Amino acid sequence: MTMTANQLHENVMQTLEAIIDPCSIASGAPGGLVSMGLVGDVSIREAANGAEVDVVLFVTEPGCMMSAFFQITAKQKLEDLSGIGSANVSIDYGHIWDPQQMTKEYRDKLTAYRACQTAHMKELRQQKTA
Repeated sequence: MTMTANQLHENVMQTLEAIIDPCSIASGAPGGLVSMGLVGDVSIREAANGAEVDVVLFVTEPGCMMSAFFQITAKQKLEDLSGIGSANVSIDYGHIWDPQQMTKEYRDKLTAYRACQTAHMKELRQQKTA
């Protein structure tokens, strides 16, 4: 059974979402590359040995030390997908990332986490001064 272009694109996006940004883990709200708004152009072309996939990724800041991790991990995981023959993953360091690029669901998750964290810190401060 061959996959449709839409199915293959969906598999690519799910695979990219499964790659969690380590900095998002450190912030207490783990998020995948798609949720974080770190996936740019994705193109898929039919080829004799499976589809050729080109993916452009962004980083949240030009000095991001995770860019090589994102690039290598995405390439490996995409090339492991059924129907994909090769994957080219590049980082667009010139792209200015903005938090509005995050999905609404992830922004809501991050906002909720930060609100809980802020409330907890206020409670600790009140206990300390009591």
